[in-house]
Amino acid sequence: MKGLLRCLTLFLLTVFLWHIYRFLVEVSPVSPNLKWGTPLGYIFYLGFYVLIFATLVLFVRVIDRSSLNEIGLRKAPKWKAYVLLGVLFAFLARFSEILIYLLLGGTLRFYGYPPPFIIVFFIIDTLMVGLAEEGIYRGYIQKNLTHNYGFIPALLVSVILFKIYHVNFFNADLSARALISLVIPLPSFGMFAGYFYYRTRENLLGPIALHMFYDLFGTIIPIGVETANLPAGWVSILGLLRWLILMFTLKILADRAFYKV
Repeated sequence: MKGLLRCLTLFLLTVFLWHIYRFLVEVSPVSPNLKWGTPLGYIFYLGFYVLIFATLVLFVRVIDRSSLNEIGLRKAPKWKAYVLLGVLFAFLARFSEILIYLLLGGTLRFYGYPPPFIIVFFIIDTLMVGLAEEGIYRGYIQKNLTHNYGFIPALLVSVILFKIYHVNFFNADLSARALISLVIPLPSFGMFAGYFYYRTRENLLGPIALHMFYDLFGTIIPIGVETANLPAGWVSILGLLRWLILMFTLKILADRAFYKV
């Protein structure tokens, strides 16, 4: 019970911090200076993720009297393979999404590359986002729940909490349908990352690489698809199928002798 309460407390703290950020950049009088896309906005965004990661460190080191090594921030015998698989699956996930949009009738768009200093920021930013979110939702919450309640319940709960964390409550759709979809743990990025963490013996390096490069491929590669007129139902169904296929592919790799974990 103590572990569950700590997981929920950490979750609520991260949601609270994230919505302080959203209030400051979306609602407050100073929001025009802090919005994403401005130099100060980039720094402010990164600063909040540093704060969220610091909150994780506080829980691990001070409250649990443990170490980041215990939640998976450590080298393992196959850590390089984990990182490479994280990058590979990030690539597959991001570009299979583009392929799905194109098959449904989307229009391919090409954009200019961002300036070099923005690319450097994105690299630092996506690394920090991966450290913070994977450390909290996989390394701390999922691991604690797995050791107390088993992997499947832990995965499902962590997926739901991860989805709630990303809801913007300042403009959220609070209809019954939206709320039901929020609490149903369907195949998604969060579920794949949780399964990846589990199959790599609770090592965070692979999920962090996955998270970092999934975000990075979506920011620095100047390719996109116009999706405004795509059928929402088919987009959702094929999106779920995409994550299921990726999870099945990961299972096959993890079961092979050269990658048995």
